[in-house]
Amino acid sequence: MRSTGYYQNIGQTSYFIPLPLPPSSPDFIMSVTLTELYGKAMLELGQLNEIARNIPNIFRFIKAYVIKEALLSSAIEDIHTTLLEVFTQPLSDELHDKSTQLVINYTHALDAALHLMLKDNLPISTRLILQAHSNLMEGQGSYAQPGSYRNQSVKVGNLVPPPAQSITQLMSELEEFINNDPTIPSLIKAGLAHVQFETIHPFIDGNGRIGRLLIVLMLIDYKILDLPILYPSYYFKKHRNDYYHALDRVRTHGDFEGWIQFYLQAIIASTQDAYTRARDIKNLEQELEQKILNNIINTRTQELMLQTLSVLFESPVTTISQLAKKIDKSYNTTAKIIDLFCQHTILIEHSSVRRNKIYRFDQYLELLEKEY
Repeated sequence: MRSTGYYQNIGQTSYFIPLPLPPSSPDFIMSVTLTELYGKAMLELGQLNEIARNIPNIFRFIKAYVIKEALLSSAIEDIHTTLLEVFTQPLSDELHDKSTQLVINYTHALDAALHLMLKDNLPISTRLILQAHSNLMEGQGSYAQPGSYRNQSVKVGNLVPPPAQSITQLMSELEEFINNDPTIPSLIKAGLAHVQFETIHPFIDGNGRIGRLLIVLMLIDYKILDLPILYPSYYFKKHRNDYYHALDRVRTHGDFEGWIQFYLQAIIASTQDAYTRARDIKNLEQELEQKILNNIINTRTQELMLQTLSVLFESPVTTISQLAKKIDKSYNTTAKIIDLFCQHTILIEHSSVRRNKIYRFDQYLELLEKEY
């Protein structure tokens, strides 16, 4: 059986210290099954990239896909909210729900990491990971140590991860593997890096969410995925017990291959779901555009409604004031446009508070939350 680490006794505690990647003694083995899954995963990712390129202004939909991953990744750790609540919370004067805020924090963490990676040309590194964690844990108090590796011991099930003083070195070795190791295919590297990160468990809180976020970041960094429109937590949440079991068997049985088989199945299922959802979004937009053209006679009104429809795919929960800014029209003009959308059941009034009515684009929200 392959050894993936060793135990270090300090006082009364036995800590597990993972060996650096890539796996060795024996080296990682790409069996026939893994090779077939790898080929299928790469094909599916290519098709997802292709449909994304063919959707006009795909950037309108990225926010929804990021929120989708944030919701699913958070739900794995029993942090539950809904897509509607995430879109509504920034518009509401009510006290913020903690679970919803944590999901919103996840989207900020991904945004910050992508900015450092794509705009500042920063590799996936300690600085990037700590910034993502700082965003994720914002507002969670000093116990969560936002933006810092933990300074105390933790226990995760039957595992006691490495002592705090070992984390910097272990994360440095992981960073070296992520950025410089040429011996493992990039898609496989992302899966191996995830299990290594979870074993190191470098933070007091948020390890699972940051570890899953790293998968998306690595696929983008490796040019396998064009945009963050993949949500691998879709499969991890559906098979949560199997997910944790496969991760744990790496430590207990040296079974990197078993974990990678599960991981590739997750990538395939998540990619197929994201692909189907992107196709259905495209079809919904075309259907609603035709509905506007068939039912609105005035050409100028048609143009303004089509412009507004495009904005609604970016902000499917909105107020008159917010929408007025986005389409650059007066409050009264925007109110009339929203009224037309309500008449044609494209928008639904969500809140009737006089000063701040909120409207929902239900068909889009339902499509995003639909179980395929």
